[in-house]
Amino acid sequence: MARPFDETQPKVTRLGPAPDEARREVLFIHGAWHGAWCWGDLASGVASAGYGVSLVEQPGHGDNPWPLPASTSINDYARLSARAAGQLASPALVGHSLGGWQVQKIWEVADVPGVLLAPLPAGGLPLGSFLKLLTHYPLNLAKPLLGRPVTIRNQNMARRFFLDQTPQDEVRALLAKLVPEPGRASLEMALGLAKARPQAGRRPRLIVAGGKDYLFPLSCHEKLARRLGARLEVLPAAPHNLWMEDPQGRVLQLLLDFLEKAG
Repeated sequence: MARPFDETQPKVTRLGPAPDEARREVLFIHGAWHGAWCWGDLASGVASAGYGVSLVEQPGHGDNPWPLPASTSINDYARLSARAAGQLASPALVGHSLGGWQVQKIWEVADVPGVLLAPLPAGGLPLGSFLKLLTHYPLNLAKPLLGRPVTIRNQNMARRFFLDQTPQDEVRALLAKLVPEPGRASLEMALGLAKARPQAGRRPRLIVAGGKDYLFPLSCHEKLARRLGARLEVLPAAPHNLWMEDPQGRVLQLLLDFLEKAG
């Protein structure tokens, strides 16, 4: 049975040198509600260091959003991202949140180096996080049960989910770019109805976690790092969108160090 995006060509934005001049190809995979726009200076910094950077954007996301089918699964996103990775020569993967879950899906079949930034765990949202969402946003969790998409409805929700100390006008600008996530995809993230089963690998893996992440506690990243055989780096003052509140450029430096050591 055909799935959404089976015939969709991945939309990819390219930064940095040409493939034959790049130090390595790097694929960035954004998270839920976001688009390729979210990577900003982080992706530009990696490209400026001589890497070929590709930013994949999921259908219905980004600057020209359109309503996605209610049946859209996070597995549909993962398959599209895997096709984008397959078009690159020996890429390293960088995934944020749901994008990090997609990297774990790719690790089911391919052993490639990868960095997970505040990733959704392989089995979905931790129970404690789900109960917290149920307390703060019960109506949002009810929507996907009715087949309705889940939106980030206001600036307070956007700040709580993704940021911490960012000025209000920048939170407003972020909110304006966030798109709804389909009902099925939202349920899968919240309830772990779609699971990633990444295989052990010999290529390096890194998880970067934020100490002020509303969605994912450090304990779930510690558990995931042990399961994946990944190195864990914790940025105590960072929110879920770690690189958006990173005046010292720590996330960029971690990425560049990882890529350098990955060869």
